[in-house]
Amino acid sequence: MKKRSKFLFAIICVLFVYSCKSQEKENPKTLGSSNFDLEKISFNEDPTTLFGKNKYYKTSIKDDNNSDIAYNYIISKKENPHVKVSLGNTDISKYKYDFKVSKDNKIIGVTTSFTTSEDLKDKIIKDLESQFSKNRVDINQIYDNPSIYRWQTPDKIIHFTYSEFEGDHIYNISIVNRKFGCDTFPLERVFVGEDICLKKYTKK
Repeated sequence: MKKRSKFLFAIICVLFVYSCKSQEKENPKTLGSSNFDLEKISFNEDPTTLFGKNKYYKTSIKDDNNSDIAYNYIISKKENPHVKVSLGNTDISKYKYDFKVSKDNKIIGVTTSFTTSEDLKDKIIKDLESQFSKNRVDINQIYDNPSIYRWQTPDKIIHFTYSEFEGDHIYNISIVNRKFGCDTFPLERVFVGEDICLKKYTKK
């Protein structure tokens, strides 16, 4: 009886864990159908399906020879009022999102930049830490302003830059597909001015 009870208890535990995981909300395949959490981007998304019928601006990213190496797909709330996007628990729907896509239609990463009078820094860091604390990378800060925060998982880099200017709070958040490495792909041209490859800053 004891063995049977232990067996039944084990089955219940497995079912409970499966039930909890099944209730976790996944990102929609198309922007606009429900909230898209940038933290949960998998880079397996199909860009054509992801953008769907939403309005976007497409610009080219070029190399030194003026040849296209990737594309920006810029989506704004103004043009797509139904689209809802968050960074974890922080709603950033009213700002624009810049998806970086390679020539072979793979997502390289996504960037959002915005300025607000609201101080969201601690909230954003707390939320990222709740998901990626074991992946935190400490950076030797050259300057106090801007400050750089970074997390590296096996599949993505979360690069968060924060600064203040005349009472405004300036945020820049990029999430990068680690299949695109600095040694094999010109990420510094794709994520301009963000030091994704840590050429100015170094890890502690």
